[in-house]
Amino acid sequence: MSGINDSLSFSSSGYSQLRTREGVRYHYYNDLGPRAGNCTWGVGTLAHFGICTEEELKRSVSSTDVNNALAKHVQKLERYLRRKVNKHPLTQAQFDGLISFSYNVSDPSPVMELANRGDMDGVRKSMLKYVYVFNHDKNGKKVGPPRLLPALYRRRLEESSAFK
Repeated sequence: MSGINDSLSFSSSGYSQLRTREGVRYHYYNDLGPRAGNCTWGVGTLAHFGICTEEELKRSVSSTDVNNALAKHVQKLERYLRRKVNKHPLTQAQFDGLISFSYNVSDPSPVMELANRGDMDGVRKSMLKYVYVFNHDKNGKKVGPPRLLPALYRRRLEESSAFK
């Protein structure tokens, strides 16, 4: 059975924008974004919950490893998006925006439900609520109060612009 958005895939422009939004690092680092306090590498690839060890912070990764991890994650998100938004057609820009958004949040399902209903204004408004970061402990549990991250707000404005 073919879905309404099956012909769409993440565009080369989408990849480029995602790499710019996430940043590309060829080493392990402690994330400051939505996964604040977690050990990350490459294009926002989560290594594990909690901060990196001293040994990990010295570890480098190859461009091949970075590109492979990014492509694998995007392919998983493409399948997820096509499955979740199967009643309302998306434009290429909307598809790209939702992939970038989903790459950066832990649970994009409320936004996907709005997109599937065709509530594009609701999609835009909902995306703009995902602008806070939380610290996490080594088990992934949120600790401390949320913090508004201006760079994340700017990112959400870009990702949601196709839904105006």
